[in-house]
Amino acid sequence: MEELKSFLKQCLNLNDEVAIEKFLIYLKELKRWNKAYNLTSIEDEKEIVVKHFLDSLFYLWFIPEKPFSITDVGSGAGFPGVPIAIVREDLKIALIEPSWKKVAFLKNLKRKLELRNIEVYQSKAEEVREKFDIVISRALWSIKEFVQRCKHLLKDGGFFLISKSLKLQQEIDELPKEYEVEIKEFDLPVVDGKRYIVKINKRCVS
Repeated sequence: MEELKSFLKQCLNLNDEVAIEKFLIYLKELKRWNKAYNLTSIEDEKEIVVKHFLDSLFYLWFIPEKPFSITDVGSGAGFPGVPIAIVREDLKIALIEPSWKKVAFLKNLKRKLELRNIEVYQSKAEEVREKFDIVISRALWSIKEFVQRCKHLLKDGGFFLISKSLKLQQEIDELPKEYEVEIKEFDLPVVDGKRYIVKINKRCVS
């Protein structure tokens, strides 16, 4: 356990003991529920830390230190919304997930981790009528489809964030011209992979 705790601190660049304990509980619950609910295909603990927890925290590069409202579309096992909520208690995060099994897991996480800054919606994105400052997702659809399906969730002046690893430029080229894109590349330690967080917002018309 101490080795895993040390790995978490180093990998996530976190010194907050409370946050580290929450990530340890998250990992334990994910592995426990995964046996029945098939929440992730990754079973190795360090891979979960890198490919799920760290990958989720990459989104923070684009999220300023302000109390924004965020929705995580197709949250699944809570990525990226729950790791973001753990380290940024000032953010109000809505987790949208249609699967009742995954919703049950997310509600269990909210209770176990005492995350007062998240709400869980058992719904499809198209059925939600609230609007948010930032709409995030984790490679759920192509970039174009993500924007089309979720643009009704975005407040004026807000932006989308999506994680991608493959076919990035091709998907960007398919976006309507009224959107502009900013990309940040990240290296995944241990697994020698790369991630790209893509920020998408409407161009300013002068």
